Amino acid sequence: MQQIFSSFNEKDRTMQFHIFQDAKLEWRWQLSGDDGKKVADSGDGYRDKEACLDSISAVKASDEAIVLENVTSLMDTELLSMPGFFRQH
Repeated sequence: MQQIFSSFNEKDRTMQFHIFQDAKLEWRWQLSGDDGKKVADSGDGYRDKEACLDSISAVKASDEAIVLENVTSLMDTELLSMPGFFRQH
């Protein structure tokens, strides 16, 4: 299994992207926090390493992404399926 590491510092915090090949020889990434615990992963495998690295670049560039919050009760699944029940932060 090949691993490549990428890291960035932000306010004395170091997070690391770890990329590796899984059992199917697909490339995947995991993002670890400064405590070493996984905070995110690629979810999908990529056939080539470049696509995996592109996915990491997209995550790094997503600092301006909006966060949506559900403003209804999580118990009401009928309302959850209706448009307009999320608000932007």
